[in-house]
Amino acid sequence: MQSFVEELALCVAANGAKGPALLWPEDPTTLSALLGLGRPARPEPGAGPSVPGRPGTEELAAALGRKLHLRVRYSYRFLAAGSHVVEGGPRGAESTVTVLEGACRCVLSRIGEDPAPGPAHPLGMRLRSGGTLFVPRDHTYRLSEVHVPTTLLELHLECLD
Repeated sequence: MQSFVEELALCVAANGAKGPALLWPEDPTTLSALLGLGRPARPEPGAGPSVPGRPGTEELAAALGRKLHLRVRYSYRFLAAGSHVVEGGPRGAESTVTVLEGACRCVLSRIGEDPAPGPAHPLGMRLRSGGTLFVPRDHTYRLSEVHVPTTLLELHLECLD
């Protein structure tokens, strides 16, 4: 897990002021370590879209926070197959979205811009298990095309008060 923290911290530091980035961890054990974190069970249909994590996730967030000198909040998002469009945003902070299981389409846009894909909008991609997307504070994202149940770990990076 330490290698994931190191790589994610480097990704955030290198891209924070420049724009979005996609991270594929070098360590082949990272995804299995992330899947082994204590996480909540998939919520019942109709429950809220995002749920808090468990102690292993707290340790990951704390380690990343120490490395970046930021407060890191975390949550899990469970998307059912056939989910409608789900929107996420920075909430005044940078964030990361890691796909733990499944896949979905993600379209990034700057706050206030139309997130519809097209020639003027090159920031669309398919996110798959193991990939982490860094979302700068001035961007939002839209998730769609969920064909299988998909589990996301979201980390929100906030300045310390």
